[in-house]
Amino acid sequence: MAIANAAASDSVAQRWLGWLPELVVPENRRATLLAKGPGRGLPWANTEQWFLIAIERASGRIVGAVGIIKQRQEVGGWLAPAFRARGLGRELFHGAVTFAHHHLGLATVRAGAEITNSASIGALTSAGFIPTTGPDWHQLPDGRVVPTQWFRHDTERPTTCR
Repeated sequence: MAIANAAASDSVAQRWLGWLPELVVPENRRATLLAKGPGRGLPWANTEQWFLIAIERASGRIVGAVGIIKQRQEVGGWLAPAFRARGLGRELFHGAVTFAHHHLGLATVRAGAEITNSASIGALTSAGFIPTTGPDWHQLPDGRVVPTQWFRHDTERPTTCR
């Protein structure tokens, strides 16, 4: 998770994510972490949130991550700076809905985006999310309150894997 967190610790990502300082990887450690392949740390377990980590096959480097909060039926994700603006956000969100619908058994998955985050909104809509209702405002972990637009992705036949 340290490598995945490094992928979203730059100021551009944090504008949208607003993580608490203890989750943001210091700038002097980011390049070293992002140069590593995954799987070199301790297992990380979180029973409230599932993470899918995208890895570039050629280099073995982490591209980004997407988290799924099953209880709230919500997803959110990020890409490392070197992998942004390539259409990979669509792939991340597509993987998230496939996992949520066909492994976690969720019929509907929701995602919120800050209304000026065109990259996130574009990735969600290109992954098949459609606009839906939701709170007009969202408080980020760092306390900032941002205006939001909400999306959903549905399936008629959710399944679980056991």
